[in-house]
Amino acid sequence: MLQQLTGIALKQVDAQFADFSARLSAALLEYSDSSGDARQANLSFNLGNLLKNHGYPFLLLANEGLEKALRHEIELLEHGAARPASRRASDLALVPFAEMDNKVLMGSSARLFDIEQADQLAALNSRLACLLQRDTLSVAQNPFRPEVFLSAIHAAWCVFTPDAEAHPLILPLLRPAIFLALGPVLQALNDDLIAHGILPELVSAYRICKSSGNLSAATREASQQALREQLRQRFETTSGDSVASGRGGSGLLGQVDTLQVNSPAINQLARLRSGMAPGSLSRVDETTIDLLSQVFDAVFGDPHIPQEIKELIGFLQMPVLKAALVDQEFFYSDAHPARKLIDLLARAGIGWDRSKGTDDPLYRTMKQGVDRVRNDDGGEPGQHFAVALGELESYIHTEEKAAASALEAPITKALQAEKIRMAGRSARDDVAVRIRTGEVTAFVEAFLESRWVTVLTLAHSIRDENPDVLTNAIRTMDDLLWSIKPKLIPEQRRELIARLPMILAMLNKWLTVIKWDDADRLRFFADLAECHASIVRAPIDLSPERQVEIAVEVARKAAEHRLDLEARAAPEPVPDQFVATVDQLQRGAWLAFVSESGETRKVRLAWVSPLHTLYIFTNDRREEAFSMPADVLAHQFREARVSVLAQDGMVERALVRALDQSDQTMAEDSA
Repeated sequence: MLQQLTGIALKQVDAQFADFSARLSAALLEYSDSSGDARQANLSFNLGNLLKNHGYPFLLLANEGLEKALRHEIELLEHGAARPASRRASDLALVPFAEMDNKVLMGSSARLFDIEQADQLAALNSRLACLLQRDTLSVAQNPFRPEVFLSAIHAAWCVFTPDAEAHPLILPLLRPAIFLALGPVLQALNDDLIAHGILPELVSAYRICKSSGNLSAATREASQQALREQLRQRFETTSGDSVASGRGGSGLLGQVDTLQVNSPAINQLARLRSGMAPGSLSRVDETTIDLLSQVFDAVFGDPHIPQEIKELIGFLQMPVLKAALVDQEFFYSDAHPARKLIDLLARAGIGWDRSKGTDDPLYRTMKQGVDRVRNDDGGEPGQHFAVALGELESYIHTEEKAAASALEAPITKALQAEKIRMAGRSARDDVAVRIRTGEVTAFVEAFLESRWVTVLTLAHSIRDENPDVLTNAIRTMDDLLWSIKPKLIPEQRRELIARLPMILAMLNKWLTVIKWDDADRLRFFADLAECHASIVRAPIDLSPERQVEIAVEVARKAAEHRLDLEARAAPEPVPDQFVATVDQLQRGAWLAFVSESGETRKVRLAWVSPLHTLYIFTNDRREEAFSMPADVLAHQFREARVSVLAQDGMVERALVRALDQSDQTMAEDSA
């Protein structure tokens, strides 16, 4: 995913670079007119014209340098590699003043961009932290921070203009008015993460995307806090009337104690309110009854909950009303035992096998808990709910534990499959970011895509046990790419001749590991030898003008090839609401699959892989039913062949729906 973001950032830079180069050239020429130093004026004039007339090599250098810088930063972020330590004070005494000045100028420029793009950077930090399942991510850890772009462009400038005096000349010019517009770059990165369902809304809301890890727990808490605030405002606006609330054993609470609760009628709460004398209820009590009516209506209206279970839950209407009147935490906390009991009864009820009848142990455990609550002997409020909840949770936990052994083998197999699948994706990304420049020779490009992806997949799959293997495989690939680039000076050719035996040895070693031993391997090395020979035999005594012409021609061909690659590349599938639905599925959810013949199959989500790429389902007997990749499951949702029957939080969803309907009614009345 991070490699994909690198490609997005580079594409944004490519689109802007011509304009940036023109602005920088104009600024250099303007500086030459205003400078009082004749040497500086002449140097900036020459550089401005060089950039104006031959800016494309600068683009290639900048693109290559930025790509390497981003890959390096991503490696530091992904693998937790140590960042270079800051210099000690005693070391700074040995640093030339010019270098210190350059660092100060670079730091000042970076801070300008940090301030200008503070919101985009903060959002990107949060989304990257969510992607990597970390609590937080600072700007200094963000691989796409402005400092990385500034440093890479300046490094490219130093290569583009070998004259050391020209190196610091552009540092004062790397300011927001002249430099690349980093806002669109950061926005594109945020947009892509949002499209993949990563924190689509950073503002807390109930429907915010849930992810795994500590950050998602914090996000979940934020969404619940938003609901609590809405409920608190609702009760506060209704608490100022003069009618006494039924707290402390009087009013409504006292009447609830005298009510007949042996009937599971689905409209008990509505009948209670309609049977009260006008004005006898406080606004708070009315709100309490209205909200609880919505909660139980959600249960009674759910077509997937069997009627027998609805009747059991129906017996809880008056006990829950009493609990909510005594303790309003029922509305504010999803940990309230009465609230958790309703949620668990509804979810477990959906999974209940009706064919087993009321003698089924699950049904008996649920009925036992409901009876315990109904037969409240006046003890501590909520005590009977807590005991009933504990008994039902204990039964379900025991059943799940007994079924866990049957899932050990498929889970182990699924974890290995996910690891290989993600290793292959990372391998393809590693190759893609290197060939996207369009500069790689065709036969080497084909070799990397067909053979070296296999090498990198193997290396990525064992990087946790042996990270040096991945480092070696990537370095060998980079050495190969370096070896086929033109070598225009004798020193470069001598270096090629010296390094070539080791490069070839490492290539052969890896290709033997993946068992590539057919005639194509011999053909590849023959083509590679011919390529290296042509590099070494190429004429050296070229004029600067001819070198520029060659560089421009190479750049033109590379650009054409890059455009051809982009045209042939299959577009990335755009994540839709169904992808988000799959990603938000929680273990324990019940789903209904519809077969080709129209038969409905009810299954429980028993396991979700760590990266949410594979899902294992069991039937109501907790035997393994089948597993399904995330993309296939999303397609099933898209085709309306699967639906979610139940997840945790039925009470919470009912409260949100009740508040939404109330707000809509108030808005219509005011209109």
